[in-house]
Amino acid sequence: MRLGLLRTSAVLVALGGAVGAGVRWAVLEVLPGGEQDARTATTTLVAVDDNLYIGLQEGLPWGLPWPVVLVNFIGCGLLGVLMRRAGARVRVGGTAGAGKRPGAADLAGAGDQADRALLLVGTGFCGGLTTFSTFAVDAAELMRDARPGAAASYVVLSVALGFGAFLLGRGAGRGNRANR
Repeated sequence: MRLGLLRTSAVLVALGGAVGAGVRWAVLEVLPGGEQDARTATTTLVAVDDNLYIGLQEGLPWGLPWPVVLVNFIGCGLLGVLMRRAGARVRVGGTAGAGKRPGAADLAGAGDQADRALLLVGTGFCGGLTTFSTFAVDAAELMRDARPGAAASYVVLSVALGFGAFLLGRGAGRGNRANR
C-alpha cells in the first residue's frame, strides 16, 4: 500500500514539473532576454545637456535576463500562496503535525486533496517553473563578460524579489484561508 502512495506522489510531482518546465521554456523563448552582446548592441546617445551625452543600450535594463527573474518571481509568489493555504500542516522552516515537517510520502499518505494539490502545484509546477540552475549560469555569464556589477545586481535582485514574492504570496494566501 505504501509503495502505491509513493508512486502517486511521484506521478503528481512529475506531471506538475513537466507543465511548469514547459511554461518556463515558453516564457524564456518568447520574452526578450536582455542578453545582447555589448559589441553588437545598438547604442542611442541621449543629450543630458550641451556637452554631456549618455549612451542607452537597446534591450532590457542593465542587460539582465529578466525572463528568468520573472518566472522565479511568479513561482515564489505562487508557492507562498500554496504554503499559506496548506496552513499549519506544512510550515516553511517550521514544524508540522507531530513536530516534524512532512515529506512527500507523508503528504501522499494523508490522502488529503489539498496535500496532493501541494505536491502537484507546489513541488511539481513551481519546482519546474522556477530555475536555480539557469539563474546560476546567467550570473556566471555576466561575470565572464566582465560585468561584475550586473552579476551582483542580478543575484541580489533575484533573491530579494523571490523572497519578497513568497512573502507577498503568503500574505495573499492568508486572506484566502479565512474564506475556507
